[in-house]
Amino acid sequence: MSKSITMKKTGVTNPARSGFVAITSNSSDLGDYLRKVNAVKSLEAKDEKDLALRAKNGDLEAKKALVQANLKLVLTIARKAIHVSKLPLVDLIQEGNLGLMIAVEKFNPELGYRFSTYATWWIKQAMFKAISEQSYCMKIPVYIQETLSKFSKVKADMERSYNCQVTTHDVAKKMNIEPEKIDSYLSAYTSTVSIEGSFDANNGSELAVADVVADEKASVEENVEFEELKKEIANVVSTLKEREQTVIKMRFGLENFAKTTLEDIGKLYGVTKECIRQTENRALTKLRKNAEIYGW
Repeated sequence: MSKSITMKKTGVTNPARSGFVAITSNSSDLGDYLRKVNAVKSLEAKDEKDLALRAKNGDLEAKKALVQANLKLVLTIARKAIHVSKLPLVDLIQEGNLGLMIAVEKFNPELGYRFSTYATWWIKQAMFKAISEQSYCMKIPVYIQETLSKFSKVKADMERSYNCQVTTHDVAKKMNIEPEKIDSYLSAYTSTVSIEGSFDANNGSELAVADVVADEKASVEENVEFEELKKEIANVVSTLKEREQTVIKMRFGLENFAKTTLEDIGKLYGVTKECIRQTENRALTKLRKNAEIYGW
């Protein structure tokens, strides 16, 4: 599938033919491309913003520079995406480069995000869309894909509302569908492409295959804002003492913790549930004060 694609509407060409050697399945060509990309220096925040502002105003040279400065981001994501893909690295890079170019066109530097944070979502979306279209994923019947699309959206909405992970059973109940049916649909997907498979980029964000396959129209701005909010919450919680952090995470189901009762946490630490309640209250008081500092 190795290809060179021109973005006719924007005038930005695929970086494989824009100052770099063409990417093909030939190992020497790929090696040359990787060496050239890795030799490009990363942008300072100020330089990145200046380029982004010029790009927003239609400066093609600025767009090209912004693309080339972030090709290493595409490589980083592609190397991790290959573990959940049947596509070769070359094809993932090509698709990721297209996503990067879309990000350049859509990025608004005035929103305050680093470009790499914003571009990561477009790069992943482009790669995973290719994975879903060109791998075994398309063997899944349309009605299953549609159901899982709704499942993914409902699950994301619930987790955003409750600020915690929800189970398949919870989502199925919300959708008025038997949990067993959802499980069977998910199994159908995981037998082809890992629906729950995810990987992180160099900024620490994660995206599951299902999230992109299921909801291609999701707002990138909303996703970025949600990731930024999670980071801010993590920053506030990190100001607590170690035990207080753990208690809060377990009580509210944050990060990888399941929601846990005071009594069960007490058993974990060998203390009474009243002791844990006091720890929780102290932690919440500190969080409220720290939240005010963050302007919440």
